[in-house]
Amino acid sequence: MKFRFSQLMGLYLAAFLGLVLAFNAVAQNKPAKPPKMTNIQGRVQMMSKDKMTITVASGTTRRDVVYSGDTAFKYGHSKDNKPGSVDQVKEGYYISCAGTFEKGKVQLTAKECVYREQK
Repeated sequence: MKFRFSQLMGLYLAAFLGLVLAFNAVAQNKPAKPPKMTNIQGRVQMMSKDKMTITVASGTTRRDVVYSGDTAFKYGHSKDNKPGSVDQVKEGYYISCAGTFEKGKVQLTAKECVYREQK
């Protein structure tokens, strides 16, 4: 009887380990979640074209937005806009930039910025 019980326990242990390894393999093959998009809105307080940053002020809060050659700049409103460029953005303009925060950074890396003269 002890021989049969030990065989049964060995079979259960093997099945349990097989399930654990299978779930572990499935969990590793999941694609990574895309980074969460965040939006920063306010007045352009300062621009640094050599550092490719825009300081956006909203009330008393100031946030830095980093842009690159891949950042899309648009003129107008979020639902009604036309292509623009970073060269047309001026201090005092209202801007809304959408992008992601890189791990460990406090600056928003912009994917798209929509700007206009007034809010």
